[in-house]
Amino acid sequence: MNRIFLLSLCMTALVAAGCPSKPQNGECKSSDDCKDQQGYGKVCVQGRCQECGADTDCQAGFVCKENKCAPRPECSQDADCGAGKACQAGRCIAAAPKAECDSDAQCGANQSCQAGKCVAKAAPSGAEAAAACTGEAHAVHFAFNKADLDADARGTLDTMAACLKAAGNVALSVEGHCDERGTTEYNLHLGERRAESVRKYLVNLGVDAKSVKAVSYGKERPVCSEATEDCYAKNRRGVVTPGGANRS
Repeated sequence: MNRIFLLSLCMTALVAAGCPSKPQNGECKSSDDCKDQQGYGKVCVQGRCQECGADTDCQAGFVCKENKCAPRPECSQDADCGAGKACQAGRCIAAAPKAECDSDAQCGANQSCQAGKCVAKAAPSGAEAAAACTGEAHAVHFAFNKADLDADARGTLDTMAACLKAAGNVALSVEGHCDERGTTEYNLHLGERRAESVRKYLVNLGVDAKSVKAVSYGKERPVCSEATEDCYAKNRRGVVTPGGANRS
């Protein structure tokens, strides 16, 4: 009797060892293990039941992406799209126009390169235009103890007046300067006469009188400090500056 009982136990153990339980919870050894697992894909990929492991696991018009079947993208590179189109995020869209330029040097005169296109440069402001034809570089000079304009000074102011009128209504200061000889008071009066000579000449040429004021600095602001006739001549000058404010 005991022998029969022991034999029965052995047979039971052998049957149990020969019938291992099926994988569960999405685990698998082959795709067959996935067929009856609810809520999981039907393809075994690296030990897990997934929706797909290759494009062939998906229906027509779909591809396998990260083990999920997704609609096949319209393109993967620009060559997949027609002329004038580019591939972006799997879709063919109109390609951005080719840049006309990369730098101002590739554009024409009075143009600049902006966002890949050559565009006309903005016209300078009135003050910027006036600054181009005024200042110390365009000063007029006077003879010793004189305030009248010679031919050279008038020629300079003729050109300046045309520039200033083109610039529009810009506030201007006309500065009168003297060399170091003479008293401070005398030179302030002489500088005033020189500034007024320049102001009147410009106004007579059409520059708006209301936009121009005269100011004298006498001998206080020389551009040359040597005690020579050449240096004195440089300091005897009239200077037009844009802005209408005294320079510090």
